[in-house]
Amino acid sequence: MLQSIAKYINNFLIIITLLIGLVAIIVLNFIPSVGNGILQIKSINIEGSIFSDQKLIKETIKGYKNKTLIYFPIKEYKSKIEKLDWIKRVSIKKIFPNTISIKVIENLPFAIFINGFNRYLIDDDGEIISLKPDDSNYEELLQVTGLDGNLNFSDLIREINISYPEIMNDIIEVDFIEKRRWDLVLKQDIKIKLPEKNSSYQLEKLKQLQQDQKIFNSNIIEIDLREIGRATIKVPGGEELQTGLDEV
Repeated sequence: MLQSIAKYINNFLIIITLLIGLVAIIVLNFIPSVGNGILQIKSINIEGSIFSDQKLIKETIKGYKNKTLIYFPIKEYKSKIEKLDWIKRVSIKKIFPNTISIKVIENLPFAIFINGFNRYLIDDDGEIISLKPDDSNYEELLQVTGLDGNLNFSDLIREINISYPEIMNDIIEVDFIEKRRWDLVLKQDIKIKLPEKNSSYQLEKLKQLQQDQKIFNSNIIEIDLREIGRATIKVPGGEELQTGLDEV
């Protein structure tokens, strides 16, 4: 008997709560001024912003300051904020009664993409962070050149990290050749020509070659890996030596 009464009371409270919520929604829809007084946006909290401009983020949504929280269009402003420099992803939440919470995930600077006279700061996915970065702050970063190099950069980095991650410390420039394959330039002033396909295999063999023979410490100026299973090594004066990588 007591259980039945408790269940009845519980159901009654749920119905009352739903009715109150329904009435509130109707009132807020037909009389917005009521909501403006109760649920006005008073504060905007931003987390995760290190490189990005917090003032610019707030400026982007300032048009909604002091308006009703319940009507704040999250998707619209998420899209706007994600177009700002440095910002990779954003999540926005309404915290009742009067706060907008913005959590930012930023791009991390990884390389400089050079396209004609334009220079772009990009992350390791090749996404553009900003145009015309201050070179004095990023002079040590890897340089990326070649048409559409930024769009294919992440695939190259993935292959290097899987097959020969140690070489990343030596690479100062990567050039996307004819939108098909990559050349790497090492700080030892050595150019490495990668094939259009099977770069991972060639990089693994190059790693083994360096471990066994320390070729990066020699007078080599170019290593051509475009022929799978082979390496053509060029030294000053134009002399070329061929090595069978399958035997390494």
